[in-house]
Amino acid sequence: ELVLGAYAGIGGFVIGRYVGYGISDLTGVENETARRRVAFGTGVMGGLLATAGTVYAIGNAGDQAGDFPETLLGTGVGFIAAAGIAKLILGPELRPRPGTSTAKRWATANVIALLPAIGATIGFNSTRRTQ
Repeated sequence: ELVLGAYAGIGGFVIGRYVGYGISDLTGVENETARRRVAFGTGVMGGLLATAGTVYAIGNAGDQAGDFPETLLGTGVGFIAAAGIAKLILGPELRPRPGTSTAKRWATANVIALLPAIGATIGFNSTRRTQ
């Protein structure tokens, strides 16, 4: 649930950003800052839904079941925690500081990517039941 949820979230974010840029093109948004904000917002939505959907689907395999709203809520809480940690570690620009080691960059990226999946797993497991 954790690993696949994290990777699905990354993929959902990338696809969501692509969709956001397409929406900006279709609606005639020309301001680049506005285009980036739309793309980021749709990326977050895509990442949240992909993470929650993946964790929910894996968790519901077999004779176990859980609730999607709680899974989605856990994903959101995990995303908020990830955003806070990203700002704390990376600063307001959300870019690694000069001289940051590659290992620290990868560790930071993994923590940020895993937190929504951890939240989704906790949310799903809080409602897990045998069918």
